[in-house]
Formats: sequence, structure tokens, C-alpha cells
Amino acid sequence: MSEPIFVAFATQKGGVGKSTLTTLVASYLYYNEGIEILAVDCDHPQHTLDTYRKHDFTVVAENPYLKKLTHSFFQKFKRKLYRILLTPPEDAVQVAKDYIAEGHEPAVVFFDITGTINNRHIVGLLAQMDYIFVPITTETGEMTSSLTFANHVQNKMLTTGNTRLKAVNLVWNKIPSREKTKLCETIDRYAATLGLHSLDTVMVNSTKFAKDGQQVGRTGMFRSTMLPPDKRLMKGTNLEALVSEIRNIIKV
Repeated sequence: MSEPIFVAFATQKGGVGKSTLTTLVASYLYYNEGIEILAVDCDHPQHTLDTYRKHDFTVVAENPYLKKLTHSFFQKFKRKLYRILLTPPEDAVQVAKDYIAEGHEPAVVFFDITGTINNRHIVGLLAQMDYIFVPITTETGEMTSSLTFANHVQNKMLTTGNTRLKAVNLVWNKIPSREKTKLCETIDRYAATLGLHSLDTVMVNSTKFAKDGQQVGRTGMFRSTMLPPDKRLMKGTNLEALVSEIRNIIKV
């Protein structure tokens, strides 16, 4: 068995979309493309991935349409849900290794991390990732925070060689169009002077990313830990392109 790839979507500031992107990419890889994955939720105290999973169980149990949809999907999929393990940051890598030692073989392990660079446990965990993707938006405060964080990881951690890190990439998120705006391109040029690179794919600003099912009605689920993104909601989101670009980077 080859070593699993450790991946994190990480930022310092909340609300930029790291947990949503983690869920979307992990679920797409697993449910749509059959890649074995593990998710490690070390985002204390929010534990957003765990919250998403509990919500998924609730709406699927109470909505007959989603219950039928889930049953039908798993009859064909013939695998269980991917695991979400809860742990404090300082134990995250060991918890993942213990899970793998039990005989599980994830190709990718996603870590949902609070990206503060003032906590030695977080810094130690970031240093053990293979790839870090930093969501960035065009909102001034969020943009500044993401650039500061990515610059620190790139130039204070990656370039020292005292880390497992292979690459740090910015991911434009919540953009008003499917292509990079002039502001995105301007910031990309500035980021390049810091040695930073952004993905070609941008994630649009869409309410679809918050569609996680309802307890009544026939509304599909887009952001789910239990199902692939609803095909009817995929159009215009760039999710498929994002996953493809990430797969090319992490080589799975």
C-alpha cells in the first residue's frame, strides 16, 4: 500500500469556505470517483464536518425523498460512508495513522484545520500536510488574512525544508463569475511575488453550496457528507473542474 496523501483546506479566518470545500471535494472524490478517503475533523471547537454529518443523518432520516434517494444510491455504490474522525489538532496525524494501521487504505486524508499560526499544535499539524489549499475571497479582510496565512506557510515553513509540505495553493472562492475577475488577476500577480500560486479554477459565489437538504420537500443535497452532489445543482459551480485540477496536483 502506498502512503496516503495528507490534504488540508486551511485559513486563519472563518467564513472563507474551508469546511465547505473540504466536504465538497472529499464527497466528490469518494462518491463520484470512487477514491478512498478519510476525513479528520480537528477544527476545535466548531467541528464543522461532524456537524455536517449529523445534519445529514437528520434530514435523510426525516425526509422520505432523501431517504429513498440515499437507499437507492448505496444499493448501487456498495460501500459505507467515508469516516469522519474527531480529534484535537495535536493528535490528528496519530489518529489518522492508527485508523490506517487497522487495515483501512485511504488514498487521501483530508484534515479540517483551524489555520491560526499562533498555535504550535496547528503549526505542527500544517507541517505534516502534503498539500495545503488556502481559500481566498475578494472581501478585503478575508483576502488579506488568506494571503498572510499562505505567505507564512509558503515562506516560513515550506521553504525551510523542515516539513512534509510539497505545495501551497490559493483557491479563489465565492467569486461572482466562473472566471477570474480583474481583481483576482491583480492579486494573483501580487501573490506570485510572494512565491504563491492560485488554482486556475475558481469557485463561484452560489447559494448551491449551502444546499444541504431539508426535512421536507424534494430538494436535493449539494454539500453532503453522505451523498454525491446533486447533478441538477452541479451546473455552473466549477466543482468538477476544481476536483480535476486538485487531482492533477496531488496525483490521485
